Amino acid sequence: MRIAMIADAGSVHTKRWAEGLAAKGHVIHLWSPRPWDHFDEGQVYLLPSPLTFKRDVPKAVRQLRREVKRFRPDVVHAHYISHYGLLAALAKLSPLVLSIWGADIECFPRRYGMLTSNLTRWILAQATAVTCSSAYLGQRSALYTPRPIHIIPFGIDLTRFCPQPPNNGPLRFVINKALEDVYGIDLILEALREVKGPYSGRILGEGSRKKVLKDMAATYGLNGRIEWMGKIEPEKLPGTLAWADVGFYASRRESFGVAPLEMMALGRTAIAHRLGGLTEVIREKETGLFVEPMDIEAWRQVIQWAVDHPDIIREMGVLGPSWVASRFNFHDNLTAMITLYEQVAQF
Repeated sequence: MRIAMIADAGSVHTKRWAEGLAAKGHVIHLWSPRPWDHFDEGQVYLLPSPLTFKRDVPKAVRQLRREVKRFRPDVVHAHYISHYGLLAALAKLSPLVLSIWGADIECFPRRYGMLTSNLTRWILAQATAVTCSSAYLGQRSALYTPRPIHIIPFGIDLTRFCPQPPNNGPLRFVINKALEDVYGIDLILEALREVKGPYSGRILGEGSRKKVLKDMAATYGLNGRIEWMGKIEPEKLPGTLAWADVGFYASRRESFGVAPLEMMALGRTAIAHRLGGLTEVIREKETGLFVEPMDIEAWRQVIQWAVDHPDIIREMGVLGPSWVASRFNFHDNLTAMITLYEQVAQF
């Protein structure tokens, strides 16, 4: 099939969908405001950055109409409805698959009241099919469209994230989220200031809150225990994560949960807030544990328990790979998306 994707080429999720589809023999052309040097030459088209709505959005719409028509796709797939979905809808591209990612349905419809709420409804009404990654997002999306929502998760590549031998010694934890306020890393640091006993941790990624978080860790006397790893290259990520016994996920908002799934696929445990899509990806007391949102004392208690019982945490991780393989295998998710493409291509 010939598939026109409108998405952010800088996103790891966009790259995985595009590479997975290309590996299956489909012809992928991608429209994005950011380049992707490692994808097939001549198949990534740069859109203008949306600096000014009145100027840049109409310019992008005209570009899409012209270039997508020239490509003659069987299916157009726009990822993230509040920008790329809007562009595809304004350009009247069809047949159109719209994929909801998270904030585009959790936050955008409420940004300017009825204006963005009605705009969200209009965008979704232009779609031939709508997908999202979790039942939680499906429920949120159903507030704005009567269309059936196809639940197709962001799966895990089990050839890369596969079971690793358990570690020994004191507990090791990892936090593999962007250093932004929404991911609640500050909550973990505040809880850790009261945790006693031997442990060590790694915090991966970059973000606008890096200095604030590092200063907080220094204030709490955590510098000797935490290593700030920065951005990790994709090929090094499985090994970097497998160093740990458990991943901590204190997100203030989370629509799915790829990061804990990666940990569980490696045979590691996940401890997370009981909210959003996180409740769908972790099996409580089997592959991980839940903490009530924003409860720092509860985080202190569960982390202290993990530090005191590292062997139990490691035993819990053993069940993760089979759980991830049963529902979140990227190969299966990719097959489901291709089946949907074949259906909408008939419209």
